This record gives sequence, structure tokens and C-alpha cells, in this order.
Amino acid sequence: MYIRKATVQDVAQLKSLYQGVIRAVNSRDYNEAQVAVWAARGERTESLIRRIHEQHFFVTETPDRIITGFASIDDTGELDMLFVHKDYQRRGIATLLMQQILAVARQLQLPTLTSYVSITAKPFFEKMGFRVITPQTLELDGVEISNFEMQKHLVI
Repeated sequence: MYIRKATVQDVAQLKSLYQGVIRAVNSRDYNEAQVAVWAARGERTESLIRRIHEQHFFVTETPDRIITGFASIDDTGELDMLFVHKDYQRRGIATLLMQQILAVARQLQLPTLTSYVSITAKPFFEKMGFRVITPQTLELDGVEISNFEMQKHLVI
């Protein structure tokens, strides 16, 4: 497993990974309507392309070029995305990606990381030192979805 910067050529795999995780993993904590509307966001590949160009966007990959996870952070300290392939859960991939995100945050001399975290991912983020700032409910296409604004204060 190794980590590298994401490229536009990764978009098809990123889309598939994103939707697969929501349908197979996040479905434990969200109902069918929530999963459907959230997974449908993966169809907006222009959003992924924009993130690849504008953010610090990384993928983990096997030697045979299967993307097993991805994460991104912007210059303000928002950890925007962190997803691990449904077939590669609990293998240290999220931790590897988080270490990369923290390295970028140190380079940028950011005092704080902020992320909007699913119910499913909350225990991992807590283990990584993030604390809940506020629970929130979003509306996506008329469907309410709960998540958490979480922050981690960094020592620079």
C-alpha cells in the first residue's frame, strides 16, 4: 500500500469507492433514503475534479493500482473527505491517510483541523484526537442527514 497525490485519471475509481462505502458501510448508521441521496452525490464528478485541482488530495493504492482510500484537505484546514474502500476497512488505511493530512497541516502551519464527520466515522476521528464541536442535521435534496462538526487542535 502506498500513498500518492490524486489525479483526474482517478475519478472513476474515486466515484466507485465513495458510493460503495456509503452503500455498504455508512448504511449501518443511515437509512435507505439517506444512503440513496448521499451516494447520488458521487455522480457529481466535476466536484471531485475540482477538489483534486484545488485541495491537497491523496489516494492510497495497492501495487496493482486499486485505490483503497482517499482524503483531502484545503488550505484553511478543512479535512474535506476521508473514505476507505468497503473491501479494505480496518487495515490502517484511514490512519495512513490521516497521517498524510496531518503532515500537510503542519506544512501549512494550521492551528486547527475541522471536518464534518458521519456517524460512522465519528469513533475513528475521536481516536485521532478530534472532538465534537456540534452535532448537526443537513438537508440533501429534501432528506435530513445527521453528522458532526469536529475539530482537532494542532501543536505547531
